[in-house]
Amino acid sequence: MITNDHFLAKIDAQRKDNGFRTLGETMELTTCGNTILDPFSTLISVHAKIGRGNIFYPGIVIRADNAETIMLGNGNTFHAQTYLEANGGTIIIGSNNQFGPEGGVTIKANNPDSAIHIGDHGRYLGGVTILGNSTLGNGAQILGSITFESSSLEAGGSFTEQDPDLRAAVAKGQGLIRNQSIQQGHVAVIGEASHLINILPQSHFHLKKTYQE
Repeated sequence: MITNDHFLAKIDAQRKDNGFRTLGETMELTTCGNTILDPFSTLISVHAKIGRGNIFYPGIVIRADNAETIMLGNGNTFHAQTYLEANGGTIIIGSNNQFGPEGGVTIKANNPDSAIHIGDHGRYLGGVTILGNSTLGNGAQILGSITFESSSLEAGGSFTEQDPDLRAAVAKGQGLIRNQSIQQGHVAVIGEASHLINILPQSHFHLKKTYQE
């Protein structure tokens, strides 16, 4: 008969073998104000540096091969199906970002040249994948099933900024954006029917007033 203690010990042993925090170590993150809604389905690397006040929904995986290859700030929300992996590269995420809930978010830095930097107050929704050497400034947004590779979104105001031309750069739609630099106040739009990327001012879509998706 398998006792509860034996059952939990087997879970912790498997986590350790794969470089993840044990259940107890995962729950220790709550002492810094983090919320772990389901520690059994939340896998966080022993190497990942976690800030304060983050919310982790069920089904989160954070892999890191070395210390400080993944660093998270404060007040971020990681919805289900968020997957972060730094295997050779680095992932640095600021504060008060939203990852999901729609479609999950995948962020991979899987070679020595991969360095992914995400600022503060961003939104990443709808099946986003971020790869390569990418920089997403404060307030940036990726909305849709977009693979964003070795590209950048310039910083600016968040989606609540009243003047859309002062907002950070945005990518939206479905498809691949590679080796692009999108400037503040602009949107990179890629459609299902075309692989072409159209870059338009945000005022083309939104009036200068408080805006929420």
